Amino acid sequence: MDTQTGEPQTEQLQGGCLCGAISVTLRGGFGTTMECHCADCQKAMGGGPAYIAMVNRADCTFSGELRGYDVIGDSGGTVTRFFCPNCGTPTHSELGKYPDKVVLKVGLFAPQEAAAPQRTIWTGSAPKWHTVAPGIPSFDKSPPPRG
Repeated sequence: MDTQTGEPQTEQLQGGCLCGAISVTLRGGFGTTMECHCADCQKAMGGGPAYIAMVNRADCTFSGELRGYDVIGDSGGTVTRFFCPNCGTPTHSELGKYPDKVVLKVGLFAPQEAAAPQRTIWTGSAPKWHTVAPGIPSFDKSPPPRG
């Protein structure tokens, strides 16, 4: 129990960029984890897929100066991709169609804290030589809406 708020304490993970200028605190765990093979993620990650987690915006806090740029996603909505302006580490994305979520790069956290992908998306864009994670749901493009 949190002695300040009286609420139950949740798991808290600390991470950051390569140079240490950006730090991130994640409360409550990774949520839905994915391996994304879209062309934009491959470019941002230097050729491979992005390992990401869809988390609640309220559970994720960044400190340090972030830079971002906007692109239009396949839904027609804005996707803002953030990174450290010092070392270039991609940190997260914000999707216009999910304003209460953040798409966090799992690599910001220590490898032993990282969660394995629960699904793989945009496999239609994956290079033929790249092995797609076996045994989990796989989608040629973006997964269908939940609910």
